[in-house]
Amino acid sequence: MKSIKKLMALVLALCLVLALTACGSKSTGESASPSGEKANPVKNGEKFDVAFLTWSLAEEFHVDVLEGAKKKAEELGINIVSPDPAGDMQKEIAIIEDLIQQKVDAIVIAPVDADAIVPYIKKARDAGIIVVDYDIDTQAEVNAKVLADNVAGGKIAAEYLIEQMGTKGKVLILEEVPGVTTAEERIKGFSDVMAQYPDIEIVRQLSTGTRDTHRATTENMLTAHPDIKGIFCFMGDNTLGAYAACQAMNRKDIKIAGYDATPEQLEIMKKDGPECQIISSVAMYPKAIGRVCIETVSKLLQGEQINGVVHTEQGLLKAKEVDTFVEKD
Repeated sequence: MKSIKKLMALVLALCLVLALTACGSKSTGESASPSGEKANPVKNGEKFDVAFLTWSLAEEFHVDVLEGAKKKAEELGINIVSPDPAGDMQKEIAIIEDLIQQKVDAIVIAPVDADAIVPYIKKARDAGIIVVDYDIDTQAEVNAKVLADNVAGGKIAAEYLIEQMGTKGKVLILEEVPGVTTAEERIKGFSDVMAQYPDIEIVRQLSTGTRDTHRATTENMLTAHPDIKGIFCFMGDNTLGAYAACQAMNRKDIKIAGYDATPEQLEIMKKDGPECQIISSVAMYPKAIGRVCIETVSKLLQGEQINGVVHTEQGLLKAKEVDTFVEKD
């Protein structure tokens, strides 16, 4: 009888030890579960490498975009490289080929030519590289797009020019080579509004290259059409080129509807005052665009899906209200 009691005691003790061990194992498993909070994106303990390809770093707008991108990348712990295509499609192709060999994790790109870039974006994605298209829309399949409503921006510029110039007169539109969809969309929006006024005559002229080129183009057009009353410029550099031409020819009567609201344009408006002939400039908030691009690519690197286009904000810088304008980043 005594031996039976000892055996029962041993069995009970063993059961108790097993129960405690099981509880301990369960407790350890629960405490090791993830918290659910996302840290900065990393791959195998290393930072992600992202290439940021602007259209050209000769343009103040894209310099500001890159500045906003770098600031956000630093906050998120992302490595960023920024080789400059300089508005040259062949150079951009060579850069993409090189980035594929380097095995970067993502490319953010404003295509030099929205049509010609398609097979090279496909090649990058086939190599497992995430691609985000910004500023210039393309038919290429990408992981995400960060774009402004360029048609709406062109309409905003046209409506304010009509308000300040009136509904009669000749208006010059400085155009870009085919394939730069941003320019095409902005000019479409502007032209759609102008088409509503039968007494507005539109003249168009291709102007591509540097600010000096835009100045020379504008001077030639003002010589050929001295009755021009207004000019629409779809980007910052041709806005400043047109302004320089008007100043050099003493054509301060001409009203310029510009784009990009760059710091230099802002300073000109402040210097010239409310009667500045750059009457307005569509504000794209480039630093904010750069920030949004990096936020978008960070989500993609962490496995999130981006549905549709990520739209960026626009505004209108006016010479008559320059002191109240606030840049956004």
